[in-house]
Amino acid sequence: MKITFITPTPPDISSFGVRSLSAYLKQKGYKTEIIFLPGGIESLSDSGDFSYHYDRKVLGQIADICKGSGLIGISFMTYYFDRGVELTRFIKEEMGIPVIWGGIHPTLRPEEGLEYADMVCVGEGEEMLLQLVQTIERGGSYGNIKGLWFKDNGTIVRNGVCPIIEDLDRLPFFDYDLTGHYIYDIEKKGISPLDMNLLKKTMPLLPYFNNKFYITYRTMTDRGCPHNCTYCNVTELARMYRENKGRYFRARSINNVIKELVTTKKKYPFIQAIQFFDDTFFVRTPTEIKEFSNLYKENISLPFYCQGSPNTITEEKIEYLVDAGMVFVEMGIQSGSQKIKKMYRRTESNERIIETTRLISKYRNRLFPPDYHIIIDNPWETDDDLLETLKLLLKIPKPYGLCIASLSFFPGTELYNKAKGEGLIKDEKKEIYRRPFLLMPAYKYLNLLIYLLSFRRFPKWIIRLLGNEKIVKFVSKRDLRPVYKLTYKLIKALEILFKGLNALFTGDFKRIQRYFHKVR
Repeated sequence: MKITFITPTPPDISSFGVRSLSAYLKQKGYKTEIIFLPGGIESLSDSGDFSYHYDRKVLGQIADICKGSGLIGISFMTYYFDRGVELTRFIKEEMGIPVIWGGIHPTLRPEEGLEYADMVCVGEGEEMLLQLVQTIERGGSYGNIKGLWFKDNGTIVRNGVCPIIEDLDRLPFFDYDLTGHYIYDIEKKGISPLDMNLLKKTMPLLPYFNNKFYITYRTMTDRGCPHNCTYCNVTELARMYRENKGRYFRARSINNVIKELVTTKKKYPFIQAIQFFDDTFFVRTPTEIKEFSNLYKENISLPFYCQGSPNTITEEKIEYLVDAGMVFVEMGIQSGSQKIKKMYRRTESNERIIETTRLISKYRNRLFPPDYHIIIDNPWETDDDLLETLKLLLKIPKPYGLCIASLSFFPGTELYNKAKGEGLIKDEKKEIYRRPFLLMPAYKYLNLLIYLLSFRRFPKWIIRLLGNEKIVKFVSKRDLRPVYKLTYKLIKALEILFKGLNALFTGDFKRIQRYFHKVR
């Protein structure tokens, strides 16, 4: 039996969930195929009116690949919902092959998923999917398969959540075999077999010293997150597994991680760097970090990038990791307001945040300038709350960049339930599914000042001057949205211009080419 996975995905096609499912089924002797449909979400906007559609030619090519499949799995995140719906309708109408949905969004919205798909996978699907495939092969009933939701004569059969896999080491590495892998090729405007050259093109390019960009392999060494943030859907997954007496946060062993990287490095020698995409790689103990650093330095010896949090980063851990090759750290701050941090269930104090950023800054000669994550456009956030965030950012040593996210109410999260209960969400498709968090901040004065700090070397003294409380109160009372909108556009244009000039002067013509061939 052949199983085909289709995954509308961000441009880098890491697709950890689908790659893990495919690898697991292959290990059990099944033939799998994966169709990667990389596409940005930059066309989504505040209006929520834009809905992405695939070209009819592309849908036909997908159908050709899917022929002979006994099951088709479609996995996606919230912002790719429309694409998942379009693919499902096409497959069911044109081919009649059963479709199962999986991924973070269907897991938290299984009833919604069953409006379109035949089945929905709720939770981590490796063992459930194997059991389902075996049942389909022998023509049996799958009414009691844990984690599988479906309709029986119009009635939803709810089979709870998939069994949790406690020992991640027993899973095979992510499926990067290329055999049976296909991708939407932006240059050809169609589906092509994923070969070495296309994989190389789609791997992330992360900044390195001296204006270089390195081809980077992304991986995850754990599942879950040690934090419990109210805006994050991972928190809801953790709750689901706690109710089922499962320990949601788990990490692979150090030896297992190193073995994966050794295998990948040997298979794809063009890889220049590694990015650990775990929510916070620093959650590991100092002993584990030391063990990892020694083995990584000995066996991998490539620059690497990772994420941390104020309560998990320590000088001992940084020292080990920098010595092993770490060149970049990003960290969540989210807000400087105690009220908003309490709402987000972020426990670190501003003093702890400042202490951690100063610690990172101590290594500025060995680390690329860090990125700190900030959330704005919170409907419960006042100008005083934003001012507290601005004051905190002004105390953090430069240079640093900001990853500014507009608060999104992901379905299933605690903040979603709060906003829904208070009537703040009127049209979910427009206000959530088709409105990404990576937008220009709302047109407010304090948002503009925070946005200016996202530029690594923007002078703090200018922000301090413009952030004077009297000036803030004076300006905030006036409707200057057209001015802010024009300012954002001007700054964005200047940013693109300077990046282009820098690429031109440094001879990085490939970067210019990538800009004009952006995946849409």
